[in-house]
Amino acid sequence: MTILNLFMILISFALLLLCMLAPLRKSAAAQKHPSLKMLLRPHAVYGVLLLIVSLVHGILSGNKPAMMSGKVAWLCLLILLILSLFKKRMNPGAWLRLHRIFAVLFCVLIVIHIVSSRFL
Repeated sequence: MTILNLFMILISFALLLLCMLAPLRKSAAAQKHPSLKMLLRPHAVYGVLLLIVSLVHGILSGNKPAMMSGKVAWLCLLILLILSLFKKRMNPGAWLRLHRIFAVLFCVLIVIHIVSSRFL
């Protein structure tokens, strides 16, 4: 594994955490700490950056056993971002429900990808 690929993995993980912590922006802890609220604000930017960085990670990783699980996770992220483009055209409740479902599915796929890359 190259240093650049390891760097992409760490950035991807950090961006994933920032994306998943976005609901905390409205919590009482974020209200007490404005810096936390400001850090979690650019949720959409973090998602797009995650898509780009994970694509670079996939290209740098090459042909490995976990390549297929990574592709499936990346496609789920792509669907999640494309779904976000239709936010204003959809019912807010339905959109939020779909967004959460795909976000949880993406996290599960990332766990599968990590496990398959370490143990297969």
